[in-house]
Amino acid sequence: MEAKRDFIMPASPQGQNEMEIHPIFLSFPDELEKDFQSDYYRNSLKTVRFSLLAGIVLYSFFGILDARLVPELKTTLWAIRFGVVCPFLLGVIGFSYFPIFRHFFQFSVASAMIVAGSAIIYMIAILPPPVNQTYYAGLILVFIWGYTFTRVRFIWATSAGWILVALYEFVAIGLTKSPVSVLMNNNFFFISSNLVGMFACYFIEYYTRRDFFLAFKLEKEQDKVKSANRRLEKIVMKRTAQIQAKNKELSDEIEERKSAEKERKKLESKLQEAQKMEALGKLAGGIAHDFNNLLMGIQGNISLLLLNMDPDDPKYERLKNSEKYVVRGSELTRQLLGFARGGKYEVKPTDLNGLIIECAKLFGRTKKEISLDLDFEDEVWAVSVDRAQIEQVLLNLFVNAWQAMPGGGDLLIRSRNVTIEGGKENGDQRKAGRYVKISVTDNGIGMDHRTMKRIFDPFFTTKEVSRGTGMGLASAYGIIKNHGGFFQVQSKVGQGSTFSFFLPAEDKAVVKEKACETSQLLTGKETILLVDDEEMIADVASDMLKNLGYDVLTAKSGEEAVEVYKELKSKVDLVILDLIMPGMSGSRTFDLLREENPDIKVLLSSGYSLTGEASTIMSRGCSGFVQKPYNIHKLSQKVREILQ
Repeated sequence: MEAKRDFIMPASPQGQNEMEIHPIFLSFPDELEKDFQSDYYRNSLKTVRFSLLAGIVLYSFFGILDARLVPELKTTLWAIRFGVVCPFLLGVIGFSYFPIFRHFFQFSVASAMIVAGSAIIYMIAILPPPVNQTYYAGLILVFIWGYTFTRVRFIWATSAGWILVALYEFVAIGLTKSPVSVLMNNNFFFISSNLVGMFACYFIEYYTRRDFFLAFKLEKEQDKVKSANRRLEKIVMKRTAQIQAKNKELSDEIEERKSAEKERKKLESKLQEAQKMEALGKLAGGIAHDFNNLLMGIQGNISLLLLNMDPDDPKYERLKNSEKYVVRGSELTRQLLGFARGGKYEVKPTDLNGLIIECAKLFGRTKKEISLDLDFEDEVWAVSVDRAQIEQVLLNLFVNAWQAMPGGGDLLIRSRNVTIEGGKENGDQRKAGRYVKISVTDNGIGMDHRTMKRIFDPFFTTKEVSRGTGMGLASAYGIIKNHGGFFQVQSKVGQGSTFSFFLPAEDKAVVKEKACETSQLLTGKETILLVDDEEMIADVASDMLKNLGYDVLTAKSGEEAVEVYKELKSKVDLVILDLIMPGMSGSRTFDLLREENPDIKVLLSSGYSLTGEASTIMSRGCSGFVQKPYNIHKLSQKVREILQ
């Protein structure tokens, strides 16, 4: 049967009360030995000083024996006693008043024992017999004094004792030539006293350690009792608080259920809104892709008509205007695709100063009551961004500032090159490095702390229902974060707000946009395999390529493209491959074509952005990418760029 566990008083592990000690060195394991050494030192200091002082008195007292037994050598013997031994013992006493003595405690006292004993052995060596044969009794007193009163640990005292035994044997046998009978008699008492001193020292230290261990365990048990009392008090307080809380819960239960029901309906509404936005995103992506295909057909036909039309023809200008409308339509679908697909649409190294000027001009033309002030870094670093998405961020910030200044006001736009040294700050994941900082500052109504904490939440808005959805700043936050950047916001009620975003800088040359009508039309005579499931796009793209001088083969599916290439790969110089096709995808088609010819040149074509599957194909060795809708000028440049 399992015993009930006591959660208040913890049980001691089995064997924990047994004293673990080394049988020879008399040492505890690990940290306990350090605690014992410290305690032993504190408790021994006064005793050590007293025993050393007593040793000085006793050693000096036996100077009388020197004067009575060997008066002719009295001066030499007193020089040893009062000139060497007593000053040494007095020096150890003085040393004991310094903090460093703690580290040399045992060594110093054991040295005192050796010095006192060695001095007596020296006296035995220089004294004439039979007087010298009686001085060994002084060594016995040194053993009694060293092993018992001086608090020398067993291992140190034993080492000192046997050193003295060895010195005595050397002197008695090698120098004084003591008679065998006298030597045996003296050795019997001398070595016996050393052994007795060892045993006495051993058990003195052992029981000292035992007392320390028992005191240590008692302190631990007392700590356990105190801890148990604290736990018991906490349990009583906890149980009391639980009873009070239960009473409160019973009185608040009806109100909480009402609040929970309201919150549930609110969350359901947000979930439905999020699901609606997700569905809208998928719908927008599909519509934008199909619309891009329609624009491709229109763009291609306009390009073909303009190709052979005299600029003075009355219809020429109308067609050019239609081409501009196609470009504007493609910009709208580009934003739709960016919203629906996620990621960045078309990333290029960009000068943010120029981009801000364009957006500020557009905004300023419609909001005359706002005074714009631009403060730019002279040579701002380049950043790799999707221009359309950053334009969306800027316009969202401009509109947000305009709405915070209902009576008009000043809008300051700054750009700065900054370097961030640290890592995580204020909960944001900020990598150290170079950034371009863009700040938009208004002098409007400002925000309180509670509002600032929620400004980037989807669907959160302080505006009237008819004036906003709460998605503007949320989408801006997502775009900047997707570019590897972050936002900072500062605001005070009644003083205005500053929205700053940081974008990672790059050591790349800024890519300038080129107008398609000024592009040079490049021709060729190679053979191109055009793969697209949309008949309209296949027809118009085929006509554009033929007008450029190319021989064109067409395929309406991935399977058909692979078969055509297997048959005519020696003639095909380039494959223009659609990304999204029913059946075999553009990615799978690309892999099969590469199996036929690892050096094949493929130009990927898609109405979607260069992210996701398109970027994966590019990383696998695709030669280039062209975005739908494209005109004949852009197509001619992309084709020649790859073929050459």
